[in-house]
Amino acid sequence: MASLSLPRVLQLKKNSLDAEREQFEKFQTLAIQKAINAIETPVKEKHVRSTIIGTFQEQSAITYWMVAIRLPIQDNRIVAWKFCHVTHKLLREGHPACLDDSQRHIGMIENLGKLWVHLREGYGKLVHLYCNLLVCKLKFHSRNPRFPGNLQLTADELDAIAENDVNNYFQLCVELFDYMEEILNLQAAVFDSLGNARANSMTASGQCRLAALIPCAQDASQVYDCNVRLLFRLHAALPPDTLSGHRERFRQQFKKLSSFYKHASSLQYYRNLLTLPVLPTNPPNFLLQSDFGTYVTPVVSIPEPPPDEVDSVGSLIDTSDTMSQAPSEPMEDFEARPTPSPQPDPIVERDRLIDHLQNELKRMRSEVSQLVQERNTMLGSMKEHCTRLESQLHSAKAELEEEKQRAEILSVQTPEIKQKLTETEEKAKVQDEKFQKLKGAYTQLREEHITLIRQKAEVDKLSASLRAAAAQHESAKLALQQELNDKQKDVELLQQSASSSEEVEAYKAQITNLRAELEQSRQKEAELETVRASMEALEIEHKTATKEQEEKLTTVTNELKETAENLERIKQEKREREAELVRVKEELVGLREKSGDEYKKVVEEREAALSQVAELKQQHLQEKEDLLQHNTVLEADLAAVKKQLEDAQKALDKQTSRLVTCAGEAALEVTNEAIAAFEQANAHDSISATAELAAKALEQLARHSDVSGNEESVAKCAIFAAHNTAQLSAYVSDVSNVSRDIELSDKLNNECRSMLTATKVCLESIKSGSIVSSSCSEAQGIVRAMMTSAAAADRHNTGARSVDDELADMDRAIEEAASQIESMLAATRAGDSGVKLEVNGKILDACTTLMGAVKILVQDARKLQNELGDPKTRQKMYRKNPQWSEGLISAAKAVVFAAKLLVTSADEAVGASGQVEGVSAAAHEVAGSTAQLVAASRARAPPESPALARLTQASRHVAAATGALVAAVKAGSALVLEQEALDTSALSLTATRRLEMESKVRSLKLETALDAERARLAALRKRHYQLAQLEENGNMENGKD
Repeated sequence: MASLSLPRVLQLKKNSLDAEREQFEKFQTLAIQKAINAIETPVKEKHVRSTIIGTFQEQSAITYWMVAIRLPIQDNRIVAWKFCHVTHKLLREGHPACLDDSQRHIGMIENLGKLWVHLREGYGKLVHLYCNLLVCKLKFHSRNPRFPGNLQLTADELDAIAENDVNNYFQLCVELFDYMEEILNLQAAVFDSLGNARANSMTASGQCRLAALIPCAQDASQVYDCNVRLLFRLHAALPPDTLSGHRERFRQQFKKLSSFYKHASSLQYYRNLLTLPVLPTNPPNFLLQSDFGTYVTPVVSIPEPPPDEVDSVGSLIDTSDTMSQAPSEPMEDFEARPTPSPQPDPIVERDRLIDHLQNELKRMRSEVSQLVQERNTMLGSMKEHCTRLESQLHSAKAELEEEKQRAEILSVQTPEIKQKLTETEEKAKVQDEKFQKLKGAYTQLREEHITLIRQKAEVDKLSASLRAAAAQHESAKLALQQELNDKQKDVELLQQSASSSEEVEAYKAQITNLRAELEQSRQKEAELETVRASMEALEIEHKTATKEQEEKLTTVTNELKETAENLERIKQEKREREAELVRVKEELVGLREKSGDEYKKVVEEREAALSQVAELKQQHLQEKEDLLQHNTVLEADLAAVKKQLEDAQKALDKQTSRLVTCAGEAALEVTNEAIAAFEQANAHDSISATAELAAKALEQLARHSDVSGNEESVAKCAIFAAHNTAQLSAYVSDVSNVSRDIELSDKLNNECRSMLTATKVCLESIKSGSIVSSSCSEAQGIVRAMMTSAAAADRHNTGARSVDDELADMDRAIEEAASQIESMLAATRAGDSGVKLEVNGKILDACTTLMGAVKILVQDARKLQNELGDPKTRQKMYRKNPQWSEGLISAAKAVVFAAKLLVTSADEAVGASGQVEGVSAAAHEVAGSTAQLVAASRARAPPESPALARLTQASRHVAAATGALVAAVKAGSALVLEQEALDTSALSLTATRRLEMESKVRSLKLETALDAERARLAALRKRHYQLAQLEENGNMENGKD
């Protein structure tokens, strides 16, 4: 029974798997069809998530492509656009196998883009660009399979993918630039299509276009981050000129990407869908590796969906099935429905349990992988942070070193600056004391002026009171006039009523007296008016004097007490005058009640007051003249002080200008000497002149024992001495660096150090104000001795033969070898005949051709060297690159040796011995030495040089001539062997066996000799390589220690 039930169990299990597969394909088809439909709305995320989950369940994208290729993507533009969008999301977020499964559909995607490109408006152009982006992404992942679909990598992973190879970095950077170009082209076309279609981010058509840019923005941020890291690594390993194209391309893409992020951030549609980073204003400076420490990785984040949006495939409705109107139940409910059988099958239950456990295991593995990825991400970020901190530490150390150097320089310059500052401060203190004295005098005079103004105000009040008294006097005069009129009326009345003429006469006499008194009163009044006018004139003069005094107050310094006493006296006199005026007023008031004698008495007192006022006026005028005289004296003193200040300032400016002029003249002389040396282009003469100038400057310093009085000369000599000794030390350093004699180099360095120390001691003595003549004389002698030693060492260095000399010798040797071969060819044609003439003629013709090709190659090599500059320029280049120059010399010597060897071998070949194998070996030696010469000449030649092209062509001709010579040697050897072929027709058996044995013995001897010769050749080659290495390192010269 068990054997009968086993097939049934297997049949049930197969049906269950088929059902699950069918249900899975049904749900996936439904989700893909709902995600990629013909409605112009954005793709729903839940359908895309269902498709992505299906790829993880299936662990491939076979079902997706099986359904997608059956959709009307070639008939409907919306379907084609959404197909590109969903495919992009699937490649980014789907199972890693989706990238491999999609490779076989690259051709279909390319054809789809070519189809829709004919629709030049709307979605046609967009579908074409999106297809190009998908093809570029698939090809990129096929070339770089270690890149994940979402392009998220740490710095260590990126280095591991590129294998820390500069070539891989370079190629990977170019591919990422192409990838970014496709993304930027697509986003630009999408934003342009919004304006043309009159759509925006809040319309369905606009959102259908804009939704596809979300994965593009995610890819763009990762590609930008990889490009920045790759460019920093490339700039750390390659020169900046090589990467100028990369920098320019990155700068253009940086501007476009920044504009893309800014434009997308301003759209309302993207506010809740993704968060875009803000790129910096300027791109990173790849020429500064420290700028990588401030680089921040841009991150495009997408918020998590709300919890009520449950991503379930089972909630989808199959609208294609007209019989089922209700939503299909989940897979678990479908499996859990009761079956007609009363008991479930244990095998099915076991399979379900196994599937459940496998699903749990997969989930746990995914969680573990996620935790590992998070850990790796954290480690990468920590390593980047450590790298940034290390770079910051290095930069801080470099800045600290720079600050230390600056501090040392400032410490050297500080004593001189302090001395000048002390002198300047002393002069400033003297000037400041003078200024403070003048300022105190001005403040004191200003206070006195204010007091005088206040006293003037009191005088004004007094004059006002005098005017009031005059007004009262006028009123009293009017009252007297009125009284006189009344009395006249009384007289008239008395005349009318008088009884006797005596009374009338008496009244008339009284009236006459009153009129006389009135006239006298009028005269007194006129006199009073005169006094008042004089008072007003006095006030005007007083005001004028006060104004003049105000204008000259700034120049008054020493007459404050006298001015105060005068003012007090004037004030007292004014008070007395005021009292007198008050008394006059009282008398005028009493005059109204009195008559006659009392009025006369008042007039007399008024006259006395007027005389006193005149006296006061005279005194005031005298005091005014005294004040003017004092002001004149003070103005003269102040002018003298100002003149002294101006003279001191001019002297200070003159001294400053003398120092500046001295420094300028010294700098100008140094510049003129540099220009003259540059025009002469003779380094030895220039350095000799420099040493002579330094010695003269030190000699002049030794003549001055004191700095004061010789500041200009001392400053100029000090500048000359410091500058020229520095130039001489640089020349000595160059000579010692290129010197092959280590002892001579150490001697030059020690003497240069002694020269600089002696010069420093001489210049340091200037700070104390007195120059030590012995130290300056010692420095002068050391400078002259240093120049003599350096010149001798330079002559010793340049005494060796130069590259140009070796090339010239090589040219002459080749000419001589060619002429010798031509003479041998002429001798052979004259003395030989038959087969020997034919063989020797072919070999010597080939040798002549080879030597002609070598001659042309040598001439082209010399022309190529001449293109590097004039002889002096080339000499400098040879000295700066000793290894290259030694290589050129070695190659030239090898060519000469090979040419002589070829002549010797050709002479032996055409001679009595007739050995032609040496000619073949010499030909190979010529080819090898010329190849060495070509390689050495090409090392420093410009790539586009026409002489280099001619040299390369000449090298090919030499190779061809060498081949022809070897072929001629082989043909000659064959011809000789044919002539010397053994005739065996007349030999007997015994003779044949004897000759056979002799041939075997001879062959064994030749084999033994061949092995010995090969061993000897290997030993000679080994010794040759050792000697060449020693000579290249400078331990030997021409094979001798």
